[in-house]
Amino acid sequence: MNRFRMGVSLVVAAMVANSVCVSATDSDAASDTAGADNTVTIDIDTASDRKAISPLIYGVNSELMYKLRYFGSIRAGGNRFTAYNWENNASNAGSDWNHSSDDHLQGNVDYTLLGLPGSVALNLDKVCDTAGAYSLMTLQMAGYASADKNGQVSSDEVAPSNRFVQVMASKGSEFSLTPDLNDGFVYMDEFVNYLVETLGDAAHGGINAYSLDNEPALWQHTHPLVHPDKPTCAELIEKTIATATAVKAVDPYAEIFGPALFGYGAFTTFSGAPDWNDIRKSNPNYKWFIDYYLDEMAKAEESCGTRLVDVLDVHFYTEAKGACGTRYCTHFDDPACVYNKLNATRSLWDDSYTEDSWITDTGAEFLPILPALQKSIDTYYPGTKIAITEYDFGGPSDVCGAICQADALGIFAQYGVYCANLFAGSDAKYQVAALSMFTNYDGQGTGFGDTLVSCKYSDVEKSTAYASIYGDDEDVVTVVVTNKSFTDRVTANINLGRDYPYVHVYSIDGSAPIVNNLGTSCDAVSISDGVISYEMEPMTVSLLVLSANDPDAPETQAQTAPETEAPTEAPSSEAAESSESSTGNNITAFIICAVAILAVVLAAVIIIISRNKRTTP
Repeated sequence: MNRFRMGVSLVVAAMVANSVCVSATDSDAASDTAGADNTVTIDIDTASDRKAISPLIYGVNSELMYKLRYFGSIRAGGNRFTAYNWENNASNAGSDWNHSSDDHLQGNVDYTLLGLPGSVALNLDKVCDTAGAYSLMTLQMAGYASADKNGQVSSDEVAPSNRFVQVMASKGSEFSLTPDLNDGFVYMDEFVNYLVETLGDAAHGGINAYSLDNEPALWQHTHPLVHPDKPTCAELIEKTIATATAVKAVDPYAEIFGPALFGYGAFTTFSGAPDWNDIRKSNPNYKWFIDYYLDEMAKAEESCGTRLVDVLDVHFYTEAKGACGTRYCTHFDDPACVYNKLNATRSLWDDSYTEDSWITDTGAEFLPILPALQKSIDTYYPGTKIAITEYDFGGPSDVCGAICQADALGIFAQYGVYCANLFAGSDAKYQVAALSMFTNYDGQGTGFGDTLVSCKYSDVEKSTAYASIYGDDEDVVTVVVTNKSFTDRVTANINLGRDYPYVHVYSIDGSAPIVNNLGTSCDAVSISDGVISYEMEPMTVSLLVLSANDPDAPETQAQTAPETEAPTEAPSSEAAESSESSTGNNITAFIICAVAILAVVLAAVIIIISRNKRTTP
């Protein structure tokens, strides 16, 4: 064998070995490696646009309260709560399921609380205490609550009937801690007093806030046996003032959320309320129902001397359709449908985006929704906070759900939302994983920072990003960044104006709904001239912890939440499993590389022996 052939053999063998090593350490690499145009620029300025992030935006509704270890708020609400009777814990499903009156809400209650008055609220408080979360309990305003747990209510038993008891805001007499189950009434102020006496007031360990019923513009549809007639605007205002006044008299520290509107149609005309047109004629400055509601609440405060509604509460379920023309489609393998899903969050904030929905077909005057809500607050009732106590952008079983969820949380932080609560099925694993990324990415209670900072990204259709710090400490920056590309890697070039030589990467991808710990030596990260370049796999959401100092030094830079006991199995076990899996992959890669190198050496020895045989006389 001549030297050229021998050299070629060695080079080829080395290339094979290198190829084996690379494929072993990057087995998930896509064949369509991102080209030069698949880059985005992210500019972060930790000194600019600082905003405190309300931890309450990392919230859920009660059906998900056992799925997370750390969260900011829990709401006990939904259609079931409109006819909830706190005295006997009965509730009615309404049109969701046969108008059944039963003990459904007892299903998630701790066994030690079963049988106690208000056990649903007591259980909410217990879970929130364990998790360090803010509690939001729903009160009833539709007029009637379930009297029994005897199953389906027939159409000829519409309230008032013996299947229901009347709901009153105020009792007007002495409260009792053992409510009368036979008087035909339930009182909201007596309910709040019972909770204050049992748990403490909102400032001393009790329920933090109360929601004024649920989606009142739909009462005649969701609960036609409780409230068969279409509610009027005037009725809602009257009941809001009466109930909020009664609550504040018992617990002045509690916050009041209202009016829990279901969606865009309720925001605009209170779903065509019978008196809305007359209200508009009398007050032409009102652009939509939100203006009227806020103005009425401001007048109520002026009249009684106390703010009655602290938080403007709305629900937001995207109306955007997939490319197939279906809302909330499940075509997760269709790039065009996924593209529409990933952009649906832009209706929260982006005035350059036009969703494909009936809302845009009718003008979309109040999209994007968050700036529109804030404008009404600034005009009619300054100081009112914003809550979105039900929302869902879909994708519970697909990674696009995690990307949308992460985007929504970043947007809520950016636009100063006070409280937000995911309302999704109990199997919303990818959405829960995204919440965990913000609240418990390392399995030890460490989360996204508490102060948002300026973070500008170059291409919203490819990637979005949000950056934070802890307090005033700029030595650690936490960045959440998405790759919305269905097939391509995208490289994020992150500029911060100072050096952050230590980068720890966590990521959620399509392989499993968990937060993967990719460590501090991730091959996808490189640093040059102070610019951090991160090559993101397709359809991923990642969290990068950027540290100016060695994070393994004795004094850690990251803030860690106080240790609390998880309500149930904590997501951290999945993170640990992911970490173990990553360690196993690294060991496997090392073995494969070692075998390949040994093959090169063996080939070289064989070649040398062969050559010596040929040259021996």
